[in-house]
Amino acid sequence: MSNTDDKIWRAFYTKPRHEKKVANRLEDRYEVYCPVVETRVQWSDRVKKVKKPLFTSYLFARVNEKERIEILQDPSISRTVMWLGKPALIRDEEIRDIRILLEEIEPDELEIEQFSEGQRVKIDSGSLREMEGIIVEIKGKRARLRLESLQCDVTFTVRTVQLKGIRSEK
Repeated sequence: MSNTDDKIWRAFYTKPRHEKKVANRLEDRYEVYCPVVETRVQWSDRVKKVKKPLFTSYLFARVNEKERIEILQDPSISRTVMWLGKPALIRDEEIRDIRILLEEIEPDELEIEQFSEGQRVKIDSGSLREMEGIIVEIKGKRARLRLESLQCDVTFTVRTVQLKGIRSEK
């Protein structure tokens, strides 16, 4: 499996708070992705905006099998995320959806109160068109959407109520 056509997205566990460091270290040799979100942190004397990983202790890399083994040699990588005893496959569409989510979505584009927990949804218009997931939890103005192949949740803060272009799949 050395052909570049054989490269697929894989997820790796990192040591705590090493996600961005290892991504910077590996980005010259591999196609890596460490999705980050800007958040406000309260310090004793001020509030500061910082970029934190969206998925703590996770790093994504588009690699073939040989490169996957090489990445495991990095001291900040713990292991490959496994699914049914094999390295988990992350679909290109899921990486694309995460990128779109972080780059283009405005929280006020979502209205979650029309939906219920456990409901499968597919967005059929807008910048997140074709993204699918399951609403795992709704608490006030926050909701969690599960990305199935990773079994990871993405949490959203919703500022307004107007879910246009999202339909339920039952």
